[in-house]
Amino acid sequence: MSAAEHTRGASKVRGVLFDLDDTLFDHRRSARAALTAVHTAFASEADFAEFERRHAHYLEEMHLEVLAGRATLEDARRERFRRVFAALGVTLDPADVYRAAETYRLGYSSARRAIEGAVDLLADLRSSVAIAIVTNNLLGEQQDKLRVCGLTQYVDTLVASEDVGTSKPDPEIFRIALERLGVRADEAVMVGDSWANDIEGARAAGIRAVWFNRYGHEQPSTPPGVIAINRLTPVDVTVPVILAAD
Repeated sequence: MSAAEHTRGASKVRGVLFDLDDTLFDHRRSARAALTAVHTAFASEADFAEFERRHAHYLEEMHLEVLAGRATLEDARRERFRRVFAALGVTLDPADVYRAAETYRLGYSSARRAIEGAVDLLADLRSSVAIAIVTNNLLGEQQDKLRVCGLTQYVDTLVASEDVGTSKPDPEIFRIALERLGVRADEAVMVGDSWANDIEGARAAGIRAVWFNRYGHEQPSTPPGVIAINRLTPVDVTVPVILAAD
């Protein structure tokens, strides 16, 4: 008997919603590997920590442009690196900016991995509950990550902001996931790493939330009563936390 089957006897949870990036998929690992390649080839004179910080800022900035349909993924990638280099005083011609963006794309793709324990966790949960992915990203990109990480077979529905026209923390995207799974808010739990998007968003939709606090950040005081986990393994420990009723 799986940990989920054992726990379900005393649990009302029928559906589990997961964030994808940095909850099941190791986005930070992929981004750092790709950035290291770009830094080495095009900006080795710049401090890497500052390079990474600037990139994170412009990644978020341009990601919003992509989700709004104002930029393609490729154009946004080139533009964010143009901004990163300009902010650091690194002079590159447009051809080198293009090559830097391609270096990042290839490096990110080759480094894609699931977070340790993600496959086993979803496999165990899927024996007794329905599973949804709720993500602020492009549908095709997230489908590809699930495939590469071996997670597709355990996911009942993928709710991507690009596809449904609303983003976390808007409660509507969580309601769409619930409707697709055929479960009520009080029968679901959301697991994610972003306090603002995943935890506050889920709670606003009436869904219990579990914070995946992988890096030991200080827990905000609101909303209160949120349980945190810092790893996905072992499943016999994490599953009862996820499936525990309020």
